This record gives sequence, C-alpha cells and structure tokens, in this order.
Amino acid sequence: MNSLAQVKEFWNKLSSAKKILLISTVVASIVGFVFLISWVREPEYAVLFSNLEAQDASKIVEKLKERKIDYKLSDNGRTILVPKQNVYELRLQFAGEGLPNSSIVGYEIFDKSNIGVSDFVQKINYKRALEGELARTILQIEGVEAVRVHIVIPERTLFKEDQKEPTASVILKLKQGARLSKENVQSIAYLVANSVEGLEPKNVTILDSRGRLLSDDSGYEPLAKISSKQYELKKNVEQYLADKVQSLLDGVLGPGNSIVRVDVELNFTQVEKTIEEYDPDKTVVRSEQTTQERSSSVDSTFASSNSQRTNTITNYEVNRTMQRIVESVGNIKRLSVAVLVNGTYKVNESGGVRKVEYIPRDEEQIQKLTEIVKNAVGFNPDRNDQISVVSIPFEPAGEEMEFVSKETQKKESWRDLVEKIIIGFAILASVVLIFSLLGRLKVKKEIPTIEVKEFPPTQPQVTLKEPEPVMVEEIEPVSEEEVELERLKKDQMKE
Repeated sequence: MNSLAQVKEFWNKLSSAKKILLISTVVASIVGFVFLISWVREPEYAVLFSNLEAQDASKIVEKLKERKIDYKLSDNGRTILVPKQNVYELRLQFAGEGLPNSSIVGYEIFDKSNIGVSDFVQKINYKRALEGELARTILQIEGVEAVRVHIVIPERTLFKEDQKEPTASVILKLKQGARLSKENVQSIAYLVANSVEGLEPKNVTILDSRGRLLSDDSGYEPLAKISSKQYELKKNVEQYLADKVQSLLDGVLGPGNSIVRVDVELNFTQVEKTIEEYDPDKTVVRSEQTTQERSSSVDSTFASSNSQRTNTITNYEVNRTMQRIVESVGNIKRLSVAVLVNGTYKVNESGGVRKVEYIPRDEEQIQKLTEIVKNAVGFNPDRNDQISVVSIPFEPAGEEMEFVSKETQKKESWRDLVEKIIIGFAILASVVLIFSLLGRLKVKKEIPTIEVKEFPPTQPQVTLKEPEPVMVEEIEPVSEEEVELERLKKDQMKE
C-alpha cells in the first residue's frame, strides 16, 4: 500500500502535460514492443518462381492455399514468394506436378499419345514443341529475361524452284541494363537456324521488346564478314601507329601542339608459292645399268670361239631445290603519315595592347621531327611510304588575339595572392574588433553592478572632514575590479 500511495502521490504531483507525455511514452513502447515481436516471428520470404504467366501463377497460388502455406505476390503477380525454409521442397513438388507448364511447351507435349490425331495436328504440335525448346535454350543466355520464337516451315512442293525457304523470328526481352552484342545476336540466329532443317541464318529475324531490329543480314554473308574484319584490323593498326607518334610528339612539343593522322594500306591477299630450282652444274647419278652379253661360234674346222660384250647405261639427274612459301595476310603494303605541328608565339606589346605573333618552326626542327616520326612508324622507302610534317598555326591566320604572357600570369597570380592575404587580415582584424567591442560592452554592464553591491556599505563610514581617506577606500575596490575585468577581456581576446 505504501508503494501504491507513493505512485499516486507522484502522479498527482505531475502536471497535465507531463501526464500526457508519460501515457504516450508507455503506449508507444507497448506498440513498438508488439511490432518487434511480430517482425521477429514473421518468416523470411524467398522467391519460389519468377516471370510466371498468369495461368501458371493462378495454379501455383491455388496449390499453396490448399496446403495452407503463406505466400506473397510481387512484380504484378509474376513473382511468388514463400517462406525460405519451404522453397526447395515446394519447387520439387511443383516440378513433379508439371508446374509451371503453360508458359513454355516443349517436347513433353508428346508424352501423352493421342490415338486418331491427324497429320496436321501432329505438325502443329511438333512446331510448338520446337519453338518451346528453342525458347528454353535461349533463356539460358545471360541478360535474356523472356523470349518468344516463331517458326514458319513451308509445305514441300513438287518442283524445287517452287520450294520456299523456312523462316523464323525471335523476340527478346532483356533484363534491365543488359545489352546483347552483335556476336550474341548472330549466335542466337545460328542456334535457331541449325535447329530447323533447311533454315538459313539470314532468314532469322531477331527483335527486342521495344521493336528494334537486332539482326543484320549482312552479318551472315561470308564476304561481308571478311570485309568487316579487314576494316577493323586496318583501323586498329592506324590507331596503334598514331598513338605511338602522338606520345612522342607530346613529350617533345607538349600536349595539344601536334595532330597525327595515319593511313595504312594492308595486303589481304593470301599467296602460296612453290619454287623449284635446277642447278645444271651439279649432277647426281640417279641410276646405272650394266648388261653383259656372251656369244660362241664354230668355224669350218670345228673350232669354237667365245666372245663377251658389256653395255653400261648411267642416268644422271640435275640438282633440284623446291621451296613452298606461304605469305602472311595483313602485311603493311603502303603507309602514309600526316603530322601538323603548331609553331611558337611571341608577345608584342604596343599601346598597352598585347598581340601575338606566330613564328613557324624552322627547317631543322621539322627535319628532326620527321626523322622521329619515320623511326616510330617503321618507314620503308621500298613500299613508297610517305611522311609529311608541316608547321602550321592552329588558330586562323591573320587574326589578332589577346594573349597574356607567362610573366604577366605570374604577376597576376602574385597579385591575387596578396589580395587574398590582405582580405584575410582584414577579416581577422574585423573579428578581433567585434570581440573587443563585445568585451567593452560587458565591462560597461558589469561596472554599475559592482558599484551598487560594493559601495553602499562603505558610504556610511565616509566623513566630509577627511576626504582623502574616503577617496583611497573607494579607489581600491574599483581598481581591483578593473584589473579583473581587464583580465577577462584578455581571455576573451585570446579565445
């Protein structure tokens, strides 16, 4: 009871505002505690399926309601979230039930055999299955969110000249921020073409979800592809040589005082040579054949005689050398380099106006720069290479322009520095002055209060007959206060 009485006494002592504040604090604490408990007890959700069609989403939601499993919908109903601990189990269960299955239909359409299906329906089902399988394959490419594939397979005709070629179209929906390169688009076209009999990559049209054409017929032509590679190689060689020369000239003349352009003529002819040389001075025995013949004869006296004949045949072969030479593709056939060099400038002051006089580079400097450029690009006179280095003003000729010399710039920079220092000192002096004025104001305010407090007890002791001691007694406390106030003022100035 004593504690209850103390609580009542404490409550009665509080004002109305404090009572309201205390009640609101207690209520807010209870609400926050309840929200914290509910937030902790709420399960963590994870994505079960995403990018679902409406039919698949409705079937999956119905199954979840039957099993009394909590779920959430996002992305306009295309994504379903469930408690994280149930994600993998539910995916396996729905996969066993064939969900999701209405978005993309593949070869599972033939799992159930239907007796009495016409040939036309079988062809339609085959085309649907082929389109679905291709869509599933294209979805594996990074950056593709959704895809639709349409294939047109014409009927076979009796005559070949009347036969039409198959065609296909692919519509891609890319993920946010994703982009497909030209090589990726061509690979999709080749994938679709190699999956359909008789379909050529050039007959595959690829669009994105915004209706922009991604495929290009010229990219599938062999000659066009070779020309594109050759142009890219030519551009890379020119850029490489121009960067080499530009880096050298920037180090010599300074950045922005030279411009380099390179034109390269490359030899893309592939040559294969076979050289066979004969040296008549060098002979080699190739083969040698020796034949011996024996003969016997009997004369009239019946005396016999034997004879032998030897025949030798020697074949000689002339020395021969064979060479097989394959020249590389992309060699530099001819090189042209153009270099523009900025001259120097001289400042002339007349009548208080500074004018610029352009001075071109002398011939000796131009020759040195030309030698530098030749060595950098690998100049070869046998290829009829050309190097042109010209000193020319980068500004229009004859135009007078205002120019500030380096010395003037230095003077102005020093002048700006001095001005900034003066302004800084002026600001500092003004701040010090303000603080000193504030200190004086405080002194003036404090002195009257001191006189009121200190002087009344001393006034009754003052006598008119003895003025000098009275003045001494009055000066002593005032001087001490002045010293104290002076010390306070100095402390304020230091701060």
